[in-house]
Amino acid sequence: MGKKNGRMKFPRSEKVEDHPAVVCTDIIGQTEAFTAPRGRLEMGGLLLGHVDQKGNNVAVCGFFPKQTEESSGYCEFNGMYNAIAAAACDYANETVKGEEIPKLRIIGWIHTHPDIGIFLSGIDVDTFRMLRNQCHNRRFMAVVVDPLRGEHGVFLTERQSRNFNDADGMFALNQELEGRYHALLDRLRSIQKERGLDFLPCILPGHLRGKRNAMGDRDDIEIELRKGFFQLKKRIGQLSSNSNQTVQDAKQAITRLQNQLEVMRKENREIRQKTNDLIEEKTHAVQRLENLEAKLLSIEKGIPDLKEMQSEFNKAINLIRTENVKTMSTIQQEIIESRLRFRGETIESVKAVIRGARLRAKMYTDEQLECVREDLRFITKGEIDITTTKNTLLTPRTVKIMLQQEKLENKE
Repeated sequence: MGKKNGRMKFPRSEKVEDHPAVVCTDIIGQTEAFTAPRGRLEMGGLLLGHVDQKGNNVAVCGFFPKQTEESSGYCEFNGMYNAIAAAACDYANETVKGEEIPKLRIIGWIHTHPDIGIFLSGIDVDTFRMLRNQCHNRRFMAVVVDPLRGEHGVFLTERQSRNFNDADGMFALNQELEGRYHALLDRLRSIQKERGLDFLPCILPGHLRGKRNAMGDRDDIEIELRKGFFQLKKRIGQLSSNSNQTVQDAKQAITRLQNQLEVMRKENREIRQKTNDLIEEKTHAVQRLENLEAKLLSIEKGIPDLKEMQSEFNKAINLIRTENVKTMSTIQQEIIESRLRFRGETIESVKAVIRGARLRAKMYTDEQLECVREDLRFITKGEIDITTTKNTLLTPRTVKIMLQQEKLENKE
């Protein structure tokens, strides 16, 4: 029997009343004392009790059997312990007879939640429902104890997983009923002796613990407390023996940290210096950028004036080009006119010479006429330099003839 991962299906039971529960506070304290040394391992067990005259489910004692599985969130023990507990109750009921004495029975289930608080998990709810369904009139309680936080809770039903009561039950047992409980505890102790402490590690005598100790019964709670005390003492001794080494290691670690810190400080100083240099360089760069920006702004402001000057310059160039074109055209025209005029004057001069020559031809000899013809051919062929004066238009032959003619005229 235990807490399983996953839901289990059980036959639907008739709706019955959830009976009040009375739990001896000594059971809570004994559970905390026995399970606290286990740390965060959960542990489960059974509660034994009776139904009083008021109809309350009363838990007087119990036990923790061997756990088949145990962890920080799960515990389980074999279902045969239910049969062992029921048989022990029957033994006590038969040993101490009496019709008016309440029958002892399994009255509840107890388990721990180390350091996780008081509640019923989904698995707890299934386990609680199964155990209640196995009991007559579903008279069964569930008790959860957190031994590390010192908390506990008594649950009357599986339908309210976070609704619980405190174990504040204080009650007195009459002589006959107390005798039955002693018979029950004796039976459990004999099973423990026969099967060993591993089989039945702890018996919870509840408020009968003092009387059981006086009777010479074994006190599982005290033994566990002493075991836990000696374990704690041993642990303290180990910690003490290790403390010197720990201190030495700590000193060495501190020395290493100091050396590392000094190296880090040196690196920080270098980084700080580099940072300052970078800041200064950045400042200069920013200043240069600002100066460039100012120059750009000045240039941008002068751009309209430059554009205006360029426009005027282009206009002047265009005007000069236009005037040059006109001037060149005028000069070319004047040159052409001058050439034409000079050519005309030259032609007129030649014609005048020819007319004079014709007038004198009558007086020329044949040789002179031949010279004149040659000159005419020369003139007709265009071998005249129009850039020369009028006198240079005559060939040497013509000049010679003209000189001879003048001599003749002078003689006459």
